[in-house]
Amino acid sequence: KDMDIEDKIELLYDIETQFTFTGQNKIPINDIEARFMKSKKGNFMVAYNIQSAVDYDTKLICAINVTQSLTDHYELPAIAKKVIQNINTKPKYISADTIYLNQISLSYLADEKIEGLIPTRKQSKEKIGKLNENPCHKDHFEYDYELDAFKCPKNQYLHFYGKYTELHKDPEKPEKIKRIYNNYNACKNCNARTKCCAFSQTHKTITEYGSEMQKAMNHKMEKQEYKDEYAKRSSVEGPFGIFKEQFQLEKEVVIGMKKTEERINLDALAYNLIRLYNIKQEIENTTEDLEDFCESTSIKNQLQLTATIF
Repeated sequence: KDMDIEDKIELLYDIETQFTFTGQNKIPINDIEARFMKSKKGNFMVAYNIQSAVDYDTKLICAINVTQSLTDHYELPAIAKKVIQNINTKPKYISADTIYLNQISLSYLADEKIEGLIPTRKQSKEKIGKLNENPCHKDHFEYDYELDAFKCPKNQYLHFYGKYTELHKDPEKPEKIKRIYNNYNACKNCNARTKCCAFSQTHKTITEYGSEMQKAMNHKMEKQEYKDEYAKRSSVEGPFGIFKEQFQLEKEVVIGMKKTEERINLDALAYNLIRLYNIKQEIENTTEDLEDFCESTSIKNQLQLTATIF
């Protein structure tokens, strides 16, 4: 009601632009740059997509990226560029979730000569003990990189049959590469075929997505040295959880993507200041400091405090 006619017309024009730009059929009127996104709890909310990059040695937040993308699939280059700009150097490793395992991410890492660590969906499920319980499921087929074939639970190999490409829905994204593996003769004579294949199937088919770069990443992530390095990534979830809960990211009151990112960067700065203080305190906590603390606490509270300091 407080807007004049010109402001209303400009707002409507901006909304029309957002419809054209995003392809969505709904735009939130209170923040036209925000998007209707599905939360981890399954609820739809007006929000922005936020990624953070955390150093897993210091637990410091190295970069924040706020986007309108409904998924994280193609956001690795953007957040990585901000990391390099903020820390003024290229990291040796960049570890990321399985969702970032795609041609755009891998090409960026290769161009920047950064060692990427991104597991497959199966590798992620295996780590947390969530492989499919069905012994004939694809999760239990072992890939042989030298033969380029999958070995089934009955020790038969499904060989490479052909490669196809699928155009991405977004013309700016690279086409998807689909590789097919099967072995008709082995399945035909297998006594587990009825358990392994659907009623209408004559043989088992394994479908894999991804380029040669993705195959190389999959192979690398099978090596123990890279598994050990990737395992360090688990420590970065805690800082973002603290950052999200204590700074109430979902309740930010600013409007617009730019202002939202500015506000969250201020939150990240506050978090980093607290974290740096804690790091400094931990460094200065010598045995003498701890002994003095125990003694002063005992006197102050009139109690006997006994501690073994290693």
